[in-house]
Amino acid sequence: MSLKKNRFVHLRNYSQYSLSKGALRINQLIDFCQKESIPATTITDFNNLFGSLEFCIDCQKSGIQPIIGINILIKDDKFIDGYILLLCKNEVGYKNLVKLISDAYLDNSEYNNPFTNFDQLKKYKDGLICLAGGCYGLLTKNYNENQNLSNTLIDIIKSIFGSEFFLEIQRIESINSFDYENYILKKSFEKQIPIVATNENFFLNSEFYNTHDALLSIAHQTYIDSDERVKSNKDFYLKSPNEMIELFNDIPQAIENTILV
Repeated sequence: MSLKKNRFVHLRNYSQYSLSKGALRINQLIDFCQKESIPATTITDFNNLFGSLEFCIDCQKSGIQPIIGINILIKDDKFIDGYILLLCKNEVGYKNLVKLISDAYLDNSEYNNPFTNFDQLKKYKDGLICLAGGCYGLLTKNYNENQNLSNTLIDIIKSIFGSEFFLEIQRIESINSFDYENYILKKSFEKQIPIVATNENFFLNSEFYNTHDALLSIAHQTYIDSDERVKSNKDFYLKSPNEMIELFNDIPQAIENTILV
């Protein structure tokens, strides 16, 4: 099998169930995988598993391996709040993910914004794979504030998930800096943590950029021409495997590790 066929799997996909954030429909995601001969895909909505059943049923009908995940908020007094990505390896992982998000809503929700913490992650880590480094992530936000914070976070997350922890590398125009990418690569080498290439997939293709940007404007109750609101990005679309392979052609292991996950 050549590197440019079936050698990349998107690990971050935000469906319409990422309320007021995602605009990627499950049937679109599955059709995309069939068209591009991608054997597996994920659903990783923000703080919920609402689309998991529909996702799994439709994937199985189409012969695609479903991977259930969640982009979950972490709160800790020592760090800036941010998200990590959790993916289920097996049934144990799914049950633990359900427990984490259920407790987040029942016990930890602030202003309808559920979150978890490191103690909960330690308790329910079995069967889960953790990815950190996305542009809205816990690791990225703390790096931008103070690199020492991100150093500590990497040690904490590695101590919890061990070999099931991956550092993410993204190449999203106007968001990810060259310094941050070098930092991730350096820590991957120093700490022996594998890296994976990911993209923030909020919509199907680049033509949907303006629509997604309008969705975010409505969600945050701001004018679309406001400079202070959360904005979309033209790179937040579902890139083909060939596009991702070309984008990371200097770091092939980051592409290959998506298949390993």
